[in-house]
Amino acid sequence: MAEIKTIRKGKEKSQLTYTEKIHRHRLSFVYRLILVLVVVGALGAVFYIQYRNQKYEEYDTVSSKKIAEAQGTWALQLGDHALVYSKDGAHCMDTEGKVLWNQTFQMQDPMVEVCGNVTAIADYNGRKIYVYSASEKLGEIDTTLPIRSVSVSQVGVVAAVLEDGDVTWIRAFSADGEMLVEFKTSMENYGYPFAVSLSPNSILCAVSYMYMDMGQMKSSLGFYNFGEVGKNEVDNFVGGFDHADTVVPYVQFMNNNTAFAVGDDRLVFYQGNQKPANAANILFSEELQGVYYNEEYVGLVFMSTTGGGKRLDVYDSAGNKVTTQIFDMDQADIVFDKNTYIIYNEAQLYIGTMDGKEKFDGTFEKTIKLLVTTGSPYRYTVVTEDTVDVIRMR
Repeated sequence: MAEIKTIRKGKEKSQLTYTEKIHRHRLSFVYRLILVLVVVGALGAVFYIQYRNQKYEEYDTVSSKKIAEAQGTWALQLGDHALVYSKDGAHCMDTEGKVLWNQTFQMQDPMVEVCGNVTAIADYNGRKIYVYSASEKLGEIDTTLPIRSVSVSQVGVVAAVLEDGDVTWIRAFSADGEMLVEFKTSMENYGYPFAVSLSPNSILCAVSYMYMDMGQMKSSLGFYNFGEVGKNEVDNFVGGFDHADTVVPYVQFMNNNTAFAVGDDRLVFYQGNQKPANAANILFSEELQGVYYNEEYVGLVFMSTTGGGKRLDVYDSAGNKVTTQIFDMDQADIVFDKNTYIIYNEAQLYIGTMDGKEKFDGTFEKTIKLLVTTGSPYRYTVVTEDTVDVIRMR
């Protein structure tokens, strides 16, 4: 019996040692994993700090593709591609200079609206709207009334302001021309609809109205909901805001939850994905020189009051001022890309960060029509008069 007891104790000791080894192996694996994560995190932090503090001195042309020289054209970013248009037509090119689609037309005053990778093209006072994505044609919309203004969403829905004598119609169409909703306005009730903007998902529509009051031009802003919430409201109307002491000719959705309006003396933010509410009011007294935006930021350009040049004030979607930059160039465009802003014209380029660091200040080797962001913080596509180039900052 003594021998049996001894053997059993030996087995228990052997089993306990094996369990301990498994436990220690697991702890060792966890410790090694934590060490690897710490090292990777530290290296990532080092690389990130180096990137944030790095200033580019020049750029290399990674690729250059010849394109047909196009005089009298304008260019806009459409998704990751370039939309080039004139009074005679429009086409979309990729970074290789390949034409993805081409549309011919005759327009006296083309109006081009872009939301993400979808565009709507119409002639002021015309009766046709062309709807395209970056890769293909989505449809055409024929209107029976002259077009005064258009807006497009990321899903291809188009809102149009249509003139009809003393009455003005606001109609929403699908890309293939089906009318989805309509309501009419007049100077007697709402005022004249001066600007219109659709949210990217096309649920909300913002309209800026102008009206006369005691001989003075004033403004109001109306929000309409084309979804389930708006079905139970008269004319889908879900909220309005009066701006009796200023003129507000510009309204734009940044994303599905935020819109902003710009007047003679103020920048106003509205938030809400069903019934937007006033979120922030920023007053200014200087003469406004330009408005630029993306889904995260709004930039206002003024003449600098502290000396020569201009001033760029950048706000986030909550109405907080993020940064201010003094610059001395005539901007053709200002582009926001993640935590950077890019100011450029046909000859000059400036890149800065939202925390006040200068990344690049230099000139282009060619005459630039358009700069397209690529998702990389140091790589861009530029469209010139006769080439499409991919450049890399260094």
